[in-house]
Amino acid sequence: MKQAGLFDILRGRFYDGTPVSSVGERTMRLQSVMSNLSRLLNTRQGSIEHLPDYGLPDAATIYRDADYPIEQLRKDIREAIEKYEPRLRRIHIERQTNEGDEMRLAFLITAQLEDGERVRFRTEFGTSHLVEVSPWNRRY
Repeated sequence: MKQAGLFDILRGRFYDGTPVSSVGERTMRLQSVMSNLSRLLNTRQGSIEHLPDYGLPDAATIYRDADYPIEQLRKDIREAIEKYEPRLRRIHIERQTNEGDEMRLAFLITAQLEDGERVRFRTEFGTSHLVEVSPWNRRY
């Protein structure tokens, strides 16, 4: 049986506010992974005392310290997912172009779930300081 993560169950809702009880078994795991990725990518490292490396570095630090800030952010996303989303394997992160919107930065996350099912998510970083994670349904 495919279930939601413990945090989602305890809260009764996924990160986007969708009630856990309203999601069918077939999509629950995918919704739970997206929920976890949203929490992970929206948390700044150092925000959680007992997990100081949970999340992503502050964007200001990335741009100040890296010669290639986009590549560093891509690497940081991959490392965070590899460490804190154990249901995903063979993780590949690639930058997506945002035609007409230069104030948003998008990445495509391609991975496999533990049962071998391939999944894709699109993440967008924008000026609102919230990272959006959504399923990506284009063919491979």
